[in-house]
Amino acid sequence: MKQVLTFMFLIFFFSCTHGQNGRIDEFENSLGEIETKYLNELVNDFDLFLNKKYKDEEFKFKKYLKEISESNQPDIWKIGKNKLEEIKKTNLFAKYDSIYPDSVWYDNNVFNVSYSDSDLGITNSIALKNKENKESNIDSIINSLKSKPRLKEIEPSYFQIALESIVTKDSLIQKYLDARKTAGTISIRLITGGLLHELQPENEYFAKRIIIMQMND
Repeated sequence: MKQVLTFMFLIFFFSCTHGQNGRIDEFENSLGEIETKYLNELVNDFDLFLNKKYKDEEFKFKKYLKEISESNQPDIWKIGKNKLEEIKKTNLFAKYDSIYPDSVWYDNNVFNVSYSDSDLGITNSIALKNKENKESNIDSIINSLKSKPRLKEIEPSYFQIALESIVTKDSLIQKYLDARKTAGTISIRLITGGLLHELQPENEYFAKRIIIMQMND
């Protein structure tokens, strides 16, 4: 009986391992050789950061996610400037255009911002809180809003495309992509909280890559 149970466990273990490796292979094939190389380098750099930050502690990645999700001023890991400029030449990250407002005006305690690309239309901002020197504050805020571009995605990242290629095969990826689709921009604290909830040894490969991309995109 003991031998039968051991045999069944081995079958289950190897089937899970094969499924995990299959997802990784499919993901990396979709991502592309160059992008996979750079992303794996980033994961190695990230692991060095975790090893230095937590030294002899166990479950370093999980501890880091918990720290970010609970902190108002989290220690966000960033890619080195030179490496980031090099990676930006690949398709790992999305490509963006800077869209500046056509016009900005203040009306009925609301700042209105209009862009030339009609898919966005007009957005509204919160009214002034400080009523002192109101007129000069309004002019200053209008000038500030005119100089602040909105980023418009013109090419999706290969990372996003690769995740979408296996979305039905991993619940962590599915919930992450569903959240992005629903909410658009998500705070890093919410993302780490979601990853913590779904984190398992078999999906840490993808969780690490998601958090690295979110912290640096």
